Amino acid sequence: MVTFERKEIISATQLVRQFSTFLTELSNRTLNKIAIIRNNEMEAVVLPVAEYERLVTSAKQASQKLIKDFFGSLDSESAAQMEAAIKECRKVDLNEW
Repeated sequence: MVTFERKEIISATQLVRQFSTFLTELSNRTLNKIAIIRNNEMEAVVLPVAEYERLVTSAKQASQKLIKDFFGSLDSESAAQMEAAIKECRKVDLNEW
């Protein structure tokens, strides 16, 4: 779970009224993130673009590693069965059934 400092938690109304200020604080790294609260519930998080891009890249790399690890653990018979199933699915996509 991500934790937030008190100054990083703001209401949606406060964000609307002081948007430029918060955007500047994110750009200057005075704030690392902002949690937006509406009706006493956390609704969204605002991040600097560089941090968002870093998170997306990390998630893609983790996903690729999981896929690589999964397929690397398959024995040849299981891999052949999976390949056959994929070919059958492609027939449906190409209307060859």
